[in-house]
Amino acid sequence: MSKLDVDITGSPTEIKMTRVFDAPRRLVLKAMTTPELVKRWLGGKRATVTDATCDFRVGGTYRNVFCTLDGYEFAFTGTYLEITDERIVHSERFNDDPGEARVTITLTEHAGKTTMVSVMAFPTQEIRDTVVATGMSDGAGESYDVLEKLLANL
Repeated sequence: MSKLDVDITGSPTEIKMTRVFDAPRRLVLKAMTTPELVKRWLGGKRATVTDATCDFRVGGTYRNVFCTLDGYEFAFTGTYLEITDERIVHSERFNDDPGEARVTITLTEHAGKTTMVSVMAFPTQEIRDTVVATGMSDGAGESYDVLEKLLANL
């Protein structure tokens, strides 16, 4: 069972996910922004990341290409809008869909553990509800479980 807490009650256009990792913030950040490491955890059991790029700076872009177990290929792309020690804000687009989400990730470290709060803000409730219906929270939970194991070995 995943340790991911998902909340869609705070706003009709947002998904809020919270997860505590047993690792310092610097390692969580490294695993989330280093392409070779992203390929090892993102996608969980449902998909493999076949290509990952990351220009981790304000104005820089990222792209993660996934291939599911049944051969479906898709990508998430975006631009970094804000980067501080504790907060990353970036855009996120699925394939070439016109709707773009704004993702705010806050990483707070206490006693060697890092609490990640990720808020995905969508242009409309309809888009948010479509994303929820895909089972993305289960996939995210699986990915973060794999990330937890990876962090233990970094």
